[in-house]
Amino acid sequence: MTPTKLAYNVFDAFTATRFRGNPAAVILLQPDHGLSDTLMQLIGREFNLSETAFVVPLEDHCNDAPHFSLRWFTPEVEAPLCGHATLAAACYLHLSHPELKPPYRFESRLAGQPKVDYHAAQDLYELDFPADIPVALAPVDIAAAMEKAYTWFPNLANGDITAVLRAGRGYLVEVSETVDVSSVVYDTAAIARDAGQCALTAAHAPTAEDPSQVHSRLFAPGSGIIEDPVTGSAHTRIVPYWLSKWDGTALKCRQVSPRGGELDTMWLRDEGRVLLRGHCAKTAEGVLFL
Repeated sequence: MTPTKLAYNVFDAFTATRFRGNPAAVILLQPDHGLSDTLMQLIGREFNLSETAFVVPLEDHCNDAPHFSLRWFTPEVEAPLCGHATLAAACYLHLSHPELKPPYRFESRLAGQPKVDYHAAQDLYELDFPADIPVALAPVDIAAAMEKAYTWFPNLANGDITAVLRAGRGYLVEVSETVDVSSVVYDTAAIARDAGQCALTAAHAPTAEDPSQVHSRLFAPGSGIIEDPVTGSAHTRIVPYWLSKWDGTALKCRQVSPRGGELDTMWLRDEGRVLLRGHCAKTAEGVLFL
């Protein structure tokens, strides 16, 4: 039977400070919850956050080996993968169900088996996601892709864009280190028309105030998200891209959206996985009436 009300929690992910990072709503459901896909999508629209996560315990779930199904809904579509809402779900389980022993294992309909570990000493969550390796375009397509990319980001000057690549979910655009990624102007309609979503990234020289090695932003108007504040799934392509150029295994990343957020990452090349480490802060709780 479909419940008449649901408890929810909201968390800011990839930040230790409330009102930064990326907010996500988390709803824990019972296995026989009875919610239709249509109703879950309406709830995602109602919260109007980048993603709302629905968590359901699976048959083999137990305290020593927590195991859940996990689905993510934007205001308009079901997302195939979402990092920050997975982090939010793990934070909810850690805070509300301390009897559960991490790592938290999840089953997703479209993204395999993501899992999240928790490191108590640093109050740090570690997401284990499949890598999304960007693919270079064929030479015949590069000029056309560059031309489109300059329409996506109309304030960039000729030569500012250094590479355009395809990934499993949209495009990856690299710009020169001289470009202030946080100030880049974007054309929502053009990105929605040509790309669906696009990650913009540049190398960054670390400083005492900002030790990150890479800056990025993520635009996904094709999924109803104009600009995502901090995007775990985007870093499954950003991290392999930069580390394949720099031949390393670890990378400090910062998403320079207006809210901003930080990720410590690792690329497990042989396993085809990316580890994303970040903090999370609870910001709200309440009851949703159906």
